[in-house]
Amino acid sequence: MEIELKTGEKLTLEVSSLLLEYLEDYEGGIEQLRKDSQGQKDKNGYTKSMRATNHLLYSIIASNYPELITYREAVRLVKLEDINKIADFVIKNTPSLRKEEIINKQKREFKHRL
Repeated sequence: MEIELKTGEKLTLEVSSLLLEYLEDYEGGIEQLRKDSQGQKDKNGYTKSMRATNHLLYSIIASNYPELITYREAVRLVKLEDINKIADFVIKNTPSLRKEEIINKQKREFKHRL
């Protein structure tokens, strides 16, 4: 998938092992990232969906950007209209973010051989 950044640069997005490393750096791991992105409220009544979305954006931009880039720089480079497209792309192309695949994997792990 190719997007145009606010600077006018074209960036081709690809899912790589570096992307997965960035996603796992989220506090609580990928499972917590998934929960936060769904907008579940914490004990104070706030959601962490914006934080989860920004981390997702940072992960995909930083893993595909040709130079070292900070969290703020990566988030600021993305156009608002591209956020949903990027999120959908990452979710569809990252097996660890697809809930049904995680459930199927867990079911396979609990099967015993005779």
